[in-house]
Amino acid sequence: MADTNSTYDLQGLEADNLLAFLSLLGLLRALEASRPEWKARVRWKGMPLVVSVSLEGQIDRPGFIRAVAEGVANFAASYAFDASKDIVYSQEEFRALCARHATDKEELQILTTLGSDGCPKRDSDNIEPTPYCAIFGQGHQHFLTRLREVVTLDGATLQTTLEKTLFAPWEYTDKTPSFRWDPKEDRRYALQSGNPSDERNKTGTVAGANTLASIGFGVLATVPTAHGLEALGVTGRRGAKILCWPLPERPTSLTGYRALLQHPALHSDIGLEILCTYGVLGLAKAKRIQVGKFFNFERAVVQLAMIR
Repeated sequence: MADTNSTYDLQGLEADNLLAFLSLLGLLRALEASRPEWKARVRWKGMPLVVSVSLEGQIDRPGFIRAVAEGVANFAASYAFDASKDIVYSQEEFRALCARHATDKEELQILTTLGSDGCPKRDSDNIEPTPYCAIFGQGHQHFLTRLREVVTLDGATLQTTLEKTLFAPWEYTDKTPSFRWDPKEDRRYALQSGNPSDERNKTGTVAGANTLASIGFGVLATVPTAHGLEALGVTGRRGAKILCWPLPERPTSLTGYRALLQHPALHSDIGLEILCTYGVLGLAKAKRIQVGKFFNFERAVVQLAMIR
């Protein structure tokens, strides 16, 4: 009997890059929105690790890319929930914002990723922002503004950049906004031959990765706790955050990835040993760091269950 599934290796998505992981979540979320009948699943394999996506049905590569782009477009309107530039809301303001969008599932889901009216910052009435937020207006970089901008690429441009993002090593030639999720965005003065803010020394971005990652970010809900705001995949107290994401070798859906990110063993010392029973090949752990007034995410350390 002929195989009725389609499988694609996504050479552009590295296992130890937070931006790539968020892009992978965005890919699954986009396909779930546009082609739920394909039952998209991803798995990590080989050495070095490569992520593979499997789809039910005979799907050619252009059709696959079109479906991802359509899924991204489905979410664009939901990201226009507010005109604010940054996650700077008082508890009362954020509570009112959530109430205004309570009937829109997608908009409310995005709002849950930003923070909670039940978790203010220390010595402030403003809500504590998600630990995935690394920009707060420094250097005219605005998180919510960028979140709205990167999901509104036109169809042809989006398909072209998605093709490059998923199927080839990243070249960083785009000029679109980014979120400091890529470890390459940690460009310190002491390590550069010139001023990193000088136009001649700036590096480009990967437009498709930031677009997909903005969609994937919408999966990472937050919750208030006695120790501050917590988010899926994040552990540690304020100022010492570690982000962890699993690398399953069994085909895993978006729902499956959500379940793994919520598993209590994810951040334990024997987490990998426990999660192996769910088909997890390894864990990637990255530190959230602060350099001056900027935040960045380090390249993750990948712990594998065994050499494969």
